[in-house]
Amino acid sequence: MAFAGTRADLFPLGPVLVALAGNPEVELHVATAVGFPGRSAADRLREAGLAEGDFTHHDLDLYLHEASAAGQQRLGPQLAASVAGLLEQVRPDAVVVLGDRWELLYVVPAVVIGGVRLVHLHGGEVTEGALDERVRHAVTKLADQHCVSTAGAARRVAQLGESPERIHQTGAPGLDRFAVRNPLTPAEFELEFGQPLNRPLLMVTCHPTTAEMQSNAGEVARNVFDEALSAGATVILTYPGFDAGRDDIVAELEDIAAAGTAGVIVRESLGPLYPRVMATIDAVIGNSSSGILEAASFSVPVVNVGDRQKGREHGANVIQCPEDRYEIRASIEKALSAEFREMSRQVVNPYGDSHSAERIARVIVGGGNLPLTKAFIDIGAGE
Repeated sequence: MAFAGTRADLFPLGPVLVALAGNPEVELHVATAVGFPGRSAADRLREAGLAEGDFTHHDLDLYLHEASAAGQQRLGPQLAASVAGLLEQVRPDAVVVLGDRWELLYVVPAVVIGGVRLVHLHGGEVTEGALDERVRHAVTKLADQHCVSTAGAARRVAQLGESPERIHQTGAPGLDRFAVRNPLTPAEFELEFGQPLNRPLLMVTCHPTTAEMQSNAGEVARNVFDEALSAGATVILTYPGFDAGRDDIVAELEDIAAAGTAGVIVRESLGPLYPRVMATIDAVIGNSSSGILEAASFSVPVVNVGDRQKGREHGANVIQCPEDRYEIRASIEKALSAEFREMSRQVVNPYGDSHSAERIARVIVGGGNLPLTKAFIDIGAGE
């Protein structure tokens, strides 16, 4: 069984789900909640590549209507109870979760208490400016097996006392969607977005910096949006994730959309079109993990603004930038320069080779022999 809380974890998890669904030895169940309004999760699962009949979908019908700490705290206990009931019903051999979303604080304990093997993807990474940082490391300690994306992530999981036979460096599964570069033609772009493709073409996503629970998420995001709009001839703005502060950023996006400015495209999500858009754009702006993990696969320059992704491994195509309008402006100019774009073409993505899903599926299917009792592996000074 797998759990997906939002598009942010569903689409990177998608290649793994497809690999599991295609394995005749696997009976795949997928549970969804939190970020899928109006029972829309079924459509998103199809967009992620799953075909009806190849899996069983459990829509928990729990949506985060209020993206705030209070809203999360109200929804969380309902999610924990629903997951516990589903585990009793399905009785899975293993549960697969990806990443670091806050909702895993309510999903994962039910799995562990229920004595079900937990497989965690994307452990060992660092994002100091997000609450995700704490959640990710907590899930690592609760998990039985770890499919990590880089050698650095594997080392950090080992630092947390996990034994080598439980750590598998598989690469990031979301990169499997980026195995083939297939940019949109100008005609396809205009048909999809109703705007001509004029360059530079920028894609911008800003999430709240949740580690400090700042109250100015909308103001910070608006500065990023405005600088991107000034620099780009065509700019695609996408919605933030389901964190506290989301509503403030969405309000700014709605204000921008209402202005109806030529060349400005506001989308809640790009869904399955995302890899083709990534292959088309000239730069990624904002603080999304996608800029860190995925843009390098298509040699796309990135301006990473603020501390949300602080400490995360990245390629040389990423420019780190503080939350200052003048610094943002200068960083976008650098990202769009001929010199930086040429350098970015030489970058090798540190998160893998776009062939991770099958490796992860083998770990999930073949890992049933490991005991649930874990030994803590001490690391001595200098090791």
